[in-house]
Amino acid sequence: MRFPIRLKFSLLISLLLLLVVLIVMWFTLTRVRGALINEIRLQGEILSRVIALNAEDPLVTNDDLYLATLVTDAIKNEGVGYAYITDNKGIIRAHNKIEFMGRLEREFIPPAHLYKVTLPILIADKKEIGKVNIGLSTDRIVVTTKAIQLVLILITIFGVGLGILGAMFLSRYLTNPIKDLVAGTQEIGKGNFEHQIRIRTNDEIGDLTMAFNQMAKSLKEKEQIKDAFRRYVSHQVAEEIFKNPAKYMETLKGTRRRVTVLFADVRGFTPLAERLPAEEVVFLLNQVLTTMTDVIFKWEGTIDKFIGDCIMGVFGAPIAHPDDTDRSIYAAVDIQKAIDMLNQDLIKQGKSPIRIGIGINTGEAVVGNIGAKQRLDYTVIGDSVNLAARLQEIAGGGEIVISETVFKATKVPYQFSEPMLIKVKGKENPVRIYKIHPVDVL
Repeated sequence: MRFPIRLKFSLLISLLLLLVVLIVMWFTLTRVRGALINEIRLQGEILSRVIALNAEDPLVTNDDLYLATLVTDAIKNEGVGYAYITDNKGIIRAHNKIEFMGRLEREFIPPAHLYKVTLPILIADKKEIGKVNIGLSTDRIVVTTKAIQLVLILITIFGVGLGILGAMFLSRYLTNPIKDLVAGTQEIGKGNFEHQIRIRTNDEIGDLTMAFNQMAKSLKEKEQIKDAFRRYVSHQVAEEIFKNPAKYMETLKGTRRRVTVLFADVRGFTPLAERLPAEEVVFLLNQVLTTMTDVIFKWEGTIDKFIGDCIMGVFGAPIAHPDDTDRSIYAAVDIQKAIDMLNQDLIKQGKSPIRIGIGINTGEAVVGNIGAKQRLDYTVIGDSVNLAARLQEIAGGGEIVISETVFKATKVPYQFSEPMLIKVKGKENPVRIYKIHPVDVL
């Protein structure tokens, strides 16, 4: 069975309040009872002292009639239940009940509910010649304590009831923010990082709520960073980096590593763009770049940058695979196939088909954050990158041109053209290149 905090808190406060009231009640009744007993004792002592002073001579002279008068007068006082006088031999010389006169004191058993007061009768304040015994009623104590007890019970009921109401109000005051936090946690669990909780109190719970809102804001910012990061790398690569970010932080500072770079450019896009409305140009370009990006992400490559109608993909950074070269070729072939399918739709719409030229090179390059303090880009630079760009420039529409290093490193089951020596900008010696056979592409 589930017990809400509100109920637990109310019960706890009520029990504590009841315990305090019961302790106060016991203490009060004890003090009142003690005070009443002292009052009865004092009354009995005063009355006994008066009788003792008047009984000295009659007790010595055996004036039992006078002693009986003293006892009779004493019994007339309110609250006196019995009174008798004994001599030093323990014989009752006077008693409010005649049948006990002349008998031993031990034969008289006083009622248990009466408070007994005994005072010695002294001659010249020295020699004891007898005793005065008085039994006082304790009914006053019972009546008074019951009356006080009733008042205290009523106060207790009122106080506990008021305490329960106060505890319920206070528990609601405390638990409502907690409920808000629970609801907020559930919203965060659903991925709603926009959720903010209204701060109700200016205390520790308010501080907790403020910290929760800050956490939600931080999670939102983190998710935005993740979303932005996923625009440049595949989902698998992004998740791998998020699992162990420290492992890849060093690469951001700049490292030299072996990577495979792919450039893919739309052939003849500028003349095409001049014939189409601006909105249609942007839509078509985004469609083409999205198609190529999806393919690169499929093979767990990284989008380095978009250069107009050209895309630069990297395989081997930030996460390297043993077959990055093969992945780049598979990606290039899939790009051409995907563009061919896109062209079928374009032709049906009466539009000109799109042709893509692709260049791929493998080699060492510098990888890391490059730029100004205000703006950094995670990118790849180096001669191997430049060569990949040059190979893309010489690739015709629908062609895939690869360097000799790619040809030697790959194990893909495709047919390649005979090697060709070409002169490229930035290279003194001719570069040997290969083309993937068109049949394998289409």
